[in-house]
Amino acid sequence: MPLILSESDVRELLDMKSAISSVETAFEEQSKKRFLLPERQVFKSTDSAVVRVMAASLPQLHTFGLKVLLGVPAKRRIDSTYFLVLLLSPEDASLLAIISAGRLTQLRTGAASSVATKHLARHGFSSVGILGAGVQGYAQLEAMVATSNLKDVVIFDMDVLRGQAMAEKAKSELGVKARAANQIDELYEKDVICTATTTVKPLIFGDKLREGIHVNAIGSNAPNRQEIDHTVLLKSRVFTDKTEQVLQEAGDLVIPINQGLYKADNIIGEIADVITGKIAGRNSNSDITLFKSVGIALEDVAVARTIYDLAVHKGAGQDVSF
Repeated sequence: MPLILSESDVRELLDMKSAISSVETAFEEQSKKRFLLPERQVFKSTDSAVVRVMAASLPQLHTFGLKVLLGVPAKRRIDSTYFLVLLLSPEDASLLAIISAGRLTQLRTGAASSVATKHLARHGFSSVGILGAGVQGYAQLEAMVATSNLKDVVIFDMDVLRGQAMAEKAKSELGVKARAANQIDELYEKDVICTATTTVKPLIFGDKLREGIHVNAIGSNAPNRQEIDHTVLLKSRVFTDKTEQVLQEAGDLVIPINQGLYKADNIIGEIADVITGKIAGRNSNSDITLFKSVGIALEDVAVARTIYDLAVHKGAGQDVSF
């Protein structure tokens, strides 16, 4: 019988470190070309509701499934479900689990940036600047804390009170020294910057980046959104989670390429191939590196499989019969 796993089940079963391990393993399979990843399907209803369907298979990990994202942008209700993963049997495609995927999405997005930071940032980095104090901004920090010895965290949000609230939450829940920044320029002083906003105008600029800094740009997940200026791309060694998808969906690259300000050929490659050593991440401590992600289904199904296995082992969730 299929297993139903709620948001609370997911929170109890999986921590960020386990999610990071799952995502890194999925990236390794991606580099070894042992995966299937159909193009993400996106369509809208007449009332502006958006449906996204993301499917993936990782045969060596016995993982097969799809994620569905639902809702009207900026109109999601706290008590409703908009993210769902269907985990399927790789043997006969029968339904193994239905997993509420709000926390799952937060975990896998933060995990991907953590993996990229591990392989692209300078060794021993100790400070992080977070742009955007929302759900994904917090997940970025949560993921950095899970695998790094952070001594200094600065959070900038256009809503100062929101930034302060996230800083307090980080100190109490993650045990990290964090504070809200008064100016966005304070982010440039850190070893790593993580951007997680919905802005349509660039907020991070290349002329302000210090040598050796690493940037995780995750917020620009639509062609009209742009967090980083094209000058950031020109100064950076640029890596993606899936280049074809990024070139279709991420305004951070789509906009400057369409304007003739950047060439897709300048992208170094995918983070998966850095992990397996096929391509180099940084060549020196002075390199500026950039990880541009839009989130891929390989991450979702890998994390979903880990959650499912833990649930079976611990007897969590609810079996249902349709």
